Amino acid sequence: MSASVALPVTAQPPLRPAADATPQHAAWAGYAALAVTVLIWAGFFLSLRAGARAHLAPSELAAIRFAPAGLAFLPVLWLRRRRIAAVPWPLLLSILAGSGLPYFLIAGLGMRHAPVVDGSTLIPGTIPLFVALLGALVYRQPLPAGRGGALAAIAAGVAVLLAFNHGAGEVWRGYALFLLGSLMWANFTVALRRSGLAPIEGAALISTGSLALLAPWLLLHPPIGLAALPAAELWFHGLVQGVGVGFVASLTYAFAIARLGAQRPAAAGALTPVLAGLLAVPLFGEIPSAATLLGMALIVAGVVWVHRSH
Repeated sequence: MSASVALPVTAQPPLRPAADATPQHAAWAGYAALAVTVLIWAGFFLSLRAGARAHLAPSELAAIRFAPAGLAFLPVLWLRRRRIAAVPWPLLLSILAGSGLPYFLIAGLGMRHAPVVDGSTLIPGTIPLFVALLGALVYRQPLPAGRGGALAAIAAGVAVLLAFNHGAGEVWRGYALFLLGSLMWANFTVALRRSGLAPIEGAALISTGSLALLAPWLLLHPPIGLAALPAAELWFHGLVQGVGVGFVASLTYAFAIARLGAQRPAAAGALTPVLAGLLAVPLFGEIPSAATLLGMALIVAGVVWVHRSH
C-alpha cells in the first residue's frame, strides 16, 4: 500500500475529504488479505499432495493441522461449552466431520491418487452444487433462483473430468474421495448455518474436537514419520497447515469480507485451483491435461457465476 503525499494547499486545488481515501485504503487491505487467503487455500492442497508423495501418514499430517489449533482453541471450547452443547448432536457431528479430522483424512487420501489441480478443483468447486442438492433433497428447500445455469456448468465440469480422466491409473479413486470430501464440506456448511454457532465457536469445535479424536491414535502410533522429514518440508507443512489453515486463513478471509463484502471474497475462492495448479507444475511436475483444463474452466466459471447471482 502506498503512502499518501500531502500537496501544498497554495499550489493545488483543495484535496478531497479524507473520508474518500479511507474506503480505497480499506479495499487495498481487503484485497491483500484475500490474496493471502487464496495462497493459503492453494497451499493446503499442495501440502496434502507433498505429504502423500513423501509417504507421510495422513494422521501425521493431521497432527500438524490440528494439534496447534486444537490446543489454542481449547479455552474457547470450555468457555462456550454450554452454547455448543445446546446444538442438536446431528448438527455438531456434521460440523466436526465435514470440516474436521474426517474431512481432512478423506482429502489427504484423495491426494494419494490424483494431482493437485484435480483435488483443488473438485473439492471447493463442487461445494455450491452439493449445498443446493442437500437443500433440495434433505431440507426440502427450492433450488436458488437464477443459479440453475451456474450449477449446470459445475456439473458439466465434473462430467468432463470423470469422462476423460477416470481411467488414468488410480485417478478415479482420488475423484471419488474428492467428491465425498466436497459433500462433507457442503454438509458442514449447511449444518454450521443451521446451528447458529459463531465462527469462533465452530472453529473451536472443529479444531479441539479433531485433536481429541486424533490423540488416541497418535498415542498408539507416534508420528515418527515427521521426524524423518527434512527440516524445510516440516516447516512448510507446519506453516501451511498448523499456522495458515488453522489460524491465519480464517482471520484474513473474515477481514476481506469486512472490507470488500461477501461476494468478491467468495468468488475469489475460484482462483484456488488455478493457483494450486500453477504451483504444482514446478513443485511436482504435474502438467494438467486438456480435459482437466476444460473441466476446471467449467467448474471455476460455475463457481464465479453462483456468487455473482447472489
